[in-house]
Amino acid sequence: MNEVLDVIAKRYSCRGFGSRPVSRADLETITKAGVQAPSSRGNAPWYLAVVTHRGLIDEIRDSAFAVIKRRDLEGHQRILDRGGDLFYNAQALIVVATKPTHDLTPAEFDAGLLTENICLAAHSIGLGTCICGFATHAFHVFASPDGERFSRRLEIPYGYQMTVGILVGHPVQTKEPHPADTSVIRFFE
Repeated sequence: MNEVLDVIAKRYSCRGFGSRPVSRADLETITKAGVQAPSSRGNAPWYLAVVTHRGLIDEIRDSAFAVIKRRDLEGHQRILDRGGDLFYNAQALIVVATKPTHDLTPAEFDAGLLTENICLAAHSIGLGTCICGFATHAFHVFASPDGERFSRRLEIPYGYQMTVGILVGHPVQTKEPHPADTSVIRFFE
């Protein structure tokens, strides 16, 4: 198997990060890999805010968790069952925000390509990642009183909306990736 296929096959969602900070160089490497992702019509409808400030990460985590506790009892219980830390002690949070493209391909699809590039690049250099959709709860005004404040603090441009969070850190636990379900693939020759 070649290196790229090996990284794809072995990447997993890390839910246990150590306290060692992620270097600025590593964060630059993986975010650069992210913005090299393709996007519909080359629009690149994304903005990345890379947060390593422990206090700010904790504020975003606590705000999102409070919303989840009020609005999603099942999700709240799932987090409690996993130890109660929504961000698993991640030392970095990459906030991916997107703007509408008014294209047939929604910006969220492009954000998914960027997110996958970041996660694969991180895994390839020994970092762990977890794609955290729950983090969006801290930014959406309809659910959180903190959304505008966090968006301003992270300088998210006007017209952009927080789409997904990527937790990054040095893993203290590993696990097997989910098995690939190849039964959904059909060939027509």
